[in-house]
Amino acid sequence: MAASVVAGGLVFGTLAVIGGWWALNGGLYGCTAADAGLQDPMAAQVRALGTPQGAQAHGGSYSGCDDDDAFAYVGREYAEPVHRADVVAYYRTAADQNGWLLAPPDPDDPARRNDPGGERTGLCFTKRIDGATAHLGVSWAFDGGQGYTVEARASQSGNSWCP
Repeated sequence: MAASVVAGGLVFGTLAVIGGWWALNGGLYGCTAADAGLQDPMAAQVRALGTPQGAQAHGGSYSGCDDDDAFAYVGREYAEPVHRADVVAYYRTAADQNGWLLAPPDPDDPARRNDPGGERTGLCFTKRIDGATAHLGVSWAFDGGQGYTVEARASQSGNSWCP
């Protein structure tokens, strides 16, 4: 009888430890530690791109983990003192030099790629980072706003896409 109580206690204790570890690493909802661990490598990748001449950072960098969709993200917003075509050309070259591949436009979302004036409103690139497919988006402000955002997203446990 005593052996059964001890064995039951060991099983219960083991399950409690495993359950605690599982809950702290995302469980059924939210980002896991592996997802959050992608933030630093992605931030290094975004920094490696640099910025076009004349672009000014607008505020600080941001990063976090989207618990609803379980992906990590890092990004920065920039004022746009240069022409959009120059920004597009710069990031196409910088992304290519850093191993990012230009992703084809999503045929289900054609409006997202061009504004009413016909200018391109976003670029999307992909790259493997620490075993996860990362997405790098360069997108412009909407509704007449100025500036653009560079953001990377990736997930080890969920799904990510271009911002």
